[in-house]
Amino acid sequence: MTDTAVTPAETPAPPAYRWVVLGFGIFAYGATLFARQNYAGIQKFIAADLHLDKAALGLLGSVFFYAYALFQMPWGIASDKWGSRSITALGVLLVAVTMAGFAASRNETELLLWRGASGIAGAAVYVAMSGGVARWFPAGERALSQTALGGVGGGLGESTAFFLLPAMSIYLASGWRQATVMVAGGLALIGVLCAIFLRSSPPHVEATTRKPFDAALLADPQLWAYTFLYSGFIMAVRIVQPWIAVYAADLYIAHGLATRDAVLAGGLLAVVSYSLLGRGVGCPLAGRAADVALEAGVSRTAVAMAWLVLAFGLLGVLSRGMSTAWSLGLVAFVLGVSINSFSLVTASIADTYGPQRTASIVSFVNMVAQFAGATGLAVSGYAGISLSAQAGNSLAEYRGIWLSAMAGVALMAGLALGMQRQTTRLRVHGVRT
Repeated sequence: MTDTAVTPAETPAPPAYRWVVLGFGIFAYGATLFARQNYAGIQKFIAADLHLDKAALGLLGSVFFYAYALFQMPWGIASDKWGSRSITALGVLLVAVTMAGFAASRNETELLLWRGASGIAGAAVYVAMSGGVARWFPAGERALSQTALGGVGGGLGESTAFFLLPAMSIYLASGWRQATVMVAGGLALIGVLCAIFLRSSPPHVEATTRKPFDAALLADPQLWAYTFLYSGFIMAVRIVQPWIAVYAADLYIAHGLATRDAVLAGGLLAVVSYSLLGRGVGCPLAGRAADVALEAGVSRTAVAMAWLVLAFGLLGVLSRGMSTAWSLGLVAFVLGVSINSFSLVTASIADTYGPQRTASIVSFVNMVAQFAGATGLAVSGYAGISLSAQAGNSLAEYRGIWLSAMAGVALMAGLALGMQRQTTRLRVHGVRT
């Protein structure tokens, strides 16, 4: 699209402290991913404690995502105006407070209120750190740094929510409430450390801007090309993330495993293959490959589109059904890399609009994408029922879920290509975008 290679001679040598900034950014983003998924691993305990049904548990997920989407832009604009350090630290500290409030909830209403508050707090960190990381890392490391932020941070947060918190609830604490408070204490410590060690930018780079997001950008087809491309990734993430472990569990049940053992095995497969190896390891490697490709003249967004096309194909494989756990683990691993490579779009945004406005522009893109992803997730459940090929076959019931993800990816990819063609036409005619 518009991202181009930058030679080392054009910029001063990057400071080594950038890796410290990235490290604390990863922990901060991991904290928000934990906040996002914290109830998922312990939902059976919460449901038994407060007598909640599946509808109530579903609301706990949706209220977070809608609050998270709505507060993307306020936090992104604030970060570009006042610096990523303060916004990131504040966001993590507020996440810790909302976790403690969630643990103290006495009824469904209080749970929902604290989940909504957690969505507001969690919205601060990724957009703020996307801008901070863009300012600290040179263009030649931009994809690596952004995918490490999104991939490693996401993998850590998901693993904590799905395995560490349930294990603590059973073995180290007197239930889910105490375990949640213990983890909230750890998140508060991360927030304090972020306030101490993070820096919004290196000494030679401006950390803020007076005009983070210009309304005139809404007429820029390049912005919409990035928005739709990013939305394609997020729609796939929102559908695959909650369903892949359940699908794996049903596959194990179909092979004769007892339900409890199947749930544990399915969760382990999803966390190891999808989260830790795919997202946590594969995404940074994909980012580094994109940086190398940029030096060879291949844009990061072209690489991102290739990953999205691969994800479409893998979802097609899932829709046809999996027969073995090892093959599902392989697909989950590659899906973990492909659909979580959305940070390549973040790197392109920094290339196009500059690091000083990255957080605010990413916040707009992410806001649209999160609403699209939440809608796709809502549709996927109904599609799983209506498009089931074999009534009573638990694995066949997932066919509609994977097909709905394919439809979302195809729609967003098509819209992104359309906007990119419009951008190219404007450039050919000498119109500045």
